[in-house]
Order: sequence, then C-alpha cells, then structure tokens
Amino acid sequence: MTLSSAQLRKPVYWWVIGYATLWILVSYLFDPTVPYDAVEAVNWGTNGGWGSPKNPWFVGFIMTPAIYGGIDFSFYWYFIHFIVIAVGLLGVWNLAYKLTQNTNLAWFAMLALNLSGVINFDIIPYNDNYILVGCWAWAFYFFLCAINDNQKYWIGFAIAMGIATMGKYSSLAFIGSVFLSSLFVPKVRASYCSPYFYLALAIWFAFVIPNFIWLWQTDFAAFKWVDSQIENRFNLRTTRAALTVFYPVVLMWGILRFYGGRVSWSASKDSQLLNFIFLFPLAIIFIWFSFHEGGRISEWLQPFMSIATALFVGSISVMPKRSLRGALYGLGVFGMLVVSGYTVVQAANVRNAGQKFIGVKTFVQDVEQAWHQHYHTPLAYVGGEYMHEWVTFYGKDRPLSSQPWVLEENVQPPNIYNRHITLQQLEEKGVVLVSEVGYYCEKAHFDEGLKHWPSLKIADTQEIMFRAEPDAITEPVCIAFVAPKTHKEK
Repeated sequence: MTLSSAQLRKPVYWWVIGYATLWILVSYLFDPTVPYDAVEAVNWGTNGGWGSPKNPWFVGFIMTPAIYGGIDFSFYWYFIHFIVIAVGLLGVWNLAYKLTQNTNLAWFAMLALNLSGVINFDIIPYNDNYILVGCWAWAFYFFLCAINDNQKYWIGFAIAMGIATMGKYSSLAFIGSVFLSSLFVPKVRASYCSPYFYLALAIWFAFVIPNFIWLWQTDFAAFKWVDSQIENRFNLRTTRAALTVFYPVVLMWGILRFYGGRVSWSASKDSQLLNFIFLFPLAIIFIWFSFHEGGRISEWLQPFMSIATALFVGSISVMPKRSLRGALYGLGVFGMLVVSGYTVVQAANVRNAGQKFIGVKTFVQDVEQAWHQHYHTPLAYVGGEYMHEWVTFYGKDRPLSSQPWVLEENVQPPNIYNRHITLQQLEEKGVVLVSEVGYYCEKAHFDEGLKHWPSLKIADTQEIMFRAEPDAITEPVCIAFVAPKTHKEK
C-alpha cells in the first residue's frame, strides 16, 4: 500500500473506530438487558460443538474469549458486535472504492448505512447477522481483487466466506452465485487454472465440513428448526420487509439524482458481475419467502443491506455534477443523531425501552444468593424452566445448564443445553431447579428439570418474587435445591 493510500484511509479508520466505541458504550450502559440471542451464543460457545440447534459453530465460537477469559458477558456482547460492524464498515468503504476509485463515493456508500439500523440498533438482537455484516463486504472485495489483480486474494475470499457461512447458512447463497459466475464469466473461470483458487476451496471446506458432519450426526437439526418456523402460504410480509430494509438505497438514489448523478446496470463489467452475485440469490430468497410465511424475513434480509450501498455507488454511470460533500456531512451528522436518539430513548425509558425485562438481573441475583445461603460452594448447575437459562448468562458463578442434549424423532432439540453433563456431576456439585413463573412452591413442579434426572433428590425449596419490569406485576417463582454431596449448611 502506498503512503497516499494509507493517508486516504486514515479518516476512515478514525470514523469506524469512533463509531464502534460510541455504540459499544451507549448500548452497554443503556440497554437494560441483552437479547435472548446472547444467552444462546454463550451456551453454544460453552458447549464447544461444531454446530447448534439453530446456527453453525462460529456464533458460539466467537463468544469464547468471554467464556474462558472471564470477560463480562454483557459487555462482550456489545463489544464484539460493534467491533465486527466496524470491520464491515471498513469493508464497505474498500469495496466501494475498488468499484469507483472515488473517495467521495466510497464515503457515500459507508455513511449511507447510517440511514439503516443494520449497523446499530437493528443488529444488537441477533447472534449471527453482525457476523455477516462484518464479512460480506470483504468477501466481495476479495473476489473483485482475485479476478482483477491477484489470484492470491481467493484466500481472503475463502476466509471471509468461511466465517460468514459458519455464522449463518444464508451465506451459502453467495457461494452459489460465485460458482455460477465462474461458469459464464471468462475472467472468473480463469481462476480454475490457479493453485490459489484450489487452496481457497480447501480453506472454505475446512470451515464447513466439520459443521456438515455435525449436521449429519444430529439429523440436520438446524435445518429442521428453520423448516419448523415456515408455513406454505402467500404473504405480503416479504414485500413489506424488503421495503423496510432497503429504503436507504431509495434515499441514496434520490440524493444522487439531486446532485446530478445517474445509475445504470451497465456502469461497468465488474459492477454487473457483483450485482448479479448479489441480486440473484436475493431474488430467490424474496420469491421463496413470498410464498412461505413464518420466518423472520427482516432478519434474513438485513445483512444484504450492508453491501447494497457499495454496489449502488458501483452502479453509478453518470457522476454527480456537484460535490457530494454536503450530503456526506449530512449523513455523518445523521449517524450521530441516531446514536443520540437511541441514548435518549433508552435513558428516558420511552415505551419501556430502558427497562425491558430488567427484572431478570435481580431474579438471577436472588437465585444465587439463595443458593449461597444454603451451601458453602459456588452454584455450578441450574435447570428447569425457561428462567433458568438467564441464570447461565447473568449468574456471577457462571453456572451451566443441567439440560442434556437430547435428540429425539419429531422433537426439536433443546435450545439451551449441556452436551457434557452427567448425573454424577449434578450429584457432586448440586443444582438449582427453577419452576415456571407464576407458581408458589405449594403448586410448583420441577418435571422439566427432573425429566432426565429422576433420581435427583430435592433437599429444599424457596420462593423468589420476580417482576420483569418496574411497571409489571410481581409473580412468584419457586426454586428447588439439590444439595451437593458434601456441604455445610450456613
């Protein structure tokens, strides 16, 4: 990289670092609780398998620094999200610059993402989409470099797409598009003669094959989960979702027209190729979901938005007749208004945004306190109904779930589980079992927690009052104690 290229990108680095830092702090300090996807990711990372009931293995793997490094789970959730988003923003800038060789248009592509929630508040709830946002733009960039500059870039493409594919299976759509392009586009097909292309294939398969074996061994549990969410029915939700996800591209088109620019499919051969790789699978997904209802279609479409802005500027055929500087400043200011607005909404608790489910933290503290009042040992295992899953995330002792991995025909595997748990471990360390919310101990049962461990003996029970939010009603939850083998009552 030349000195001029480094100087060219220096403001970009400062922007993405500042953006990530600001959103990490704001989301960590003002979000009342993490989304349920965070509980899933920590659990899957703790189990350390090559797959999970919903996703490939990288969703859990990326949480391992927090799991084994003692980092606060909540902080790490927001930290890793926006670090990866920053990497993705840098990829968008580089992809747009590669297509246009114009710094203003590269900034336009990156800053226009401020018009979308896909790089901030819309990305926080998911344990997989942010991985795609961080990888897809770089995959397209490496692909473009591989077919135009140096075949070595296929290795970068393989790593980016390997991570993305093991983040979410929807990334396979681009693998299919790239393969099709290699059949019909000569300069892509020329890669068949390069050893780097085959090395890249080997790298990508190294990411994917362990998960395929896991899927085979678990009767393709993750695919069956997706299928269980879908019904065959025509719907307009897909169209509405597409409009709510891709409206920033329409706004970009309006801005470009205002400044005298135009877009065209035939802007360049590279642009046409990337647009095909992008739009072909997107069209298939759109059509399929239009006739199959039930999936979270907005969640599926959001990562596509992360590279749409770069491909849009790559399709500009008539350059703006006036400088885009005013638009760029406006988009940058808008990005700051978004984070400011998010902070105000959370801090002012608008529509309960700042207090949503915050009571779960107090509940977890009460569970651990009750255990410590009974026994002189950290809480190692917790099981039972849904609320026990949150104890595995917010518990200071970091207890593991007592729910074993169970694979039964026509039954969805447990979402939160412990692949390595044994009866001996539960008897040795003890366990807290959590009942359903709303039942006092006299009516509560622990069938869910004892289903797989019927020989466990409950030593005592205790009621804990749970209030999900300050304005919610207070409800009882009964917890049961299975004492560790050797203990001293306090």
